[in-house]
Amino acid sequence: MLGGYLGWIPLLFEPLADYYIPPIQPQDRLRPENRPWQEIITGLYGVPPLIKIHDREGTVKWKFERDDVHQELPPALQRCLYASANDATELKWLRDGTAVAAIYSDLALIINHTPDDPTTDKKITFAVCRDNEFLWNAHSVEPLPGDLLAVATTGQRPWDGILVYNASTANPLVDDPPVLQNITGLRAIHAMVWDEQAQMLWACGTDVAADGSDPVPAHGVIQGYPFDMSTGQLRKDDRYIFRMEHAYDIDTEWGQGYSWWAGPHDLVPVPNQRKFLMSNDRGVFEFDIEKGEFVAEFEEVIEKYMRGFEVTTSDRHGYNREGKWEELPESDLKSFNLAPDGSFIYVQSLWQKFRGFHTSLIVNGVRKKINVGDEIYRSRWYGDIDGWPKPKS
Repeated sequence: MLGGYLGWIPLLFEPLADYYIPPIQPQDRLRPENRPWQEIITGLYGVPPLIKIHDREGTVKWKFERDDVHQELPPALQRCLYASANDATELKWLRDGTAVAAIYSDLALIINHTPDDPTTDKKITFAVCRDNEFLWNAHSVEPLPGDLLAVATTGQRPWDGILVYNASTANPLVDDPPVLQNITGLRAIHAMVWDEQAQMLWACGTDVAADGSDPVPAHGVIQGYPFDMSTGQLRKDDRYIFRMEHAYDIDTEWGQGYSWWAGPHDLVPVPNQRKFLMSNDRGVFEFDIEKGEFVAEFEEVIEKYMRGFEVTTSDRHGYNREGKWEELPESDLKSFNLAPDGSFIYVQSLWQKFRGFHTSLIVNGVRKKINVGDEIYRSRWYGDIDGWPKPKS
């Protein structure tokens, strides 16, 4: 009995002997080299378009193009997959990294990302054609609880907005999946973000037609749609409509008399904060969710969140509609993402173009170009951003 009580004494004198207990090792997925923000998903425009997941050096780890699809598809989906559309407009992390939600060719779809299981990898589990008057210009998708998928129509009409589908893997693929909910009123939606904490879908667009077809100027809008778990539906609530104070023309870039107004391009959560950054045709803006207001813009946002940002081209200037000369170095960020480690990525379109030709990666304030020569609309971190998880199935 006494020996049992004194058995610990040798540890005082032989700490490195056989009594050494190795520390518990972290799970592989938590190691720094395996953190989600080490991987980037990028869409390449072309015929056919390409989706690729790559590391910070640009080394491709996984890719998808239409010839990778070997399953039998309903006729309309097959036709839209092989359409002449060159789109790779949206790309999202889904289902803990086992799937990709995307706007690809003439489809809004979900693809398996299971490289360790070739029998399921790159299989399409949900798809809807975009070759119709509602979805032809769709720019964004976002998962909702219960295996639902929100698709932004990105149109200019009063009845444009968000369509919601059941994207459960248990459902068979069909040519025309039923619309579970049609939420109208927000025009030109370019980005959506699920807010797990508030149980809300956020979207950014414009209050009236961004193309100038309405008789009044279009203002950028961030709008929240609370999600009702009991009904499985989003609802419109005027308390969560936040309109920018000013409407901005984009004549500086496109020439005097250009009809369009500046509209949002991307909506990005700040890791572990209740804030969004939103880009548009002119610059970058910070939105504080708890205050319900835009709190910073342009250089101030860059200084706070994106140190090391460099303008893609030096020609981003001109005269606005009022004849005033403007420099717009932060304009046209078609996509950007902040990582919890302080690094960030962005794609800035070329001046008077709709897409960029590389992805910029900033680490410790130093910029590096990857995907050089590719025609890109969006690159995103392939992973959940801290504080902003995607909904669980």
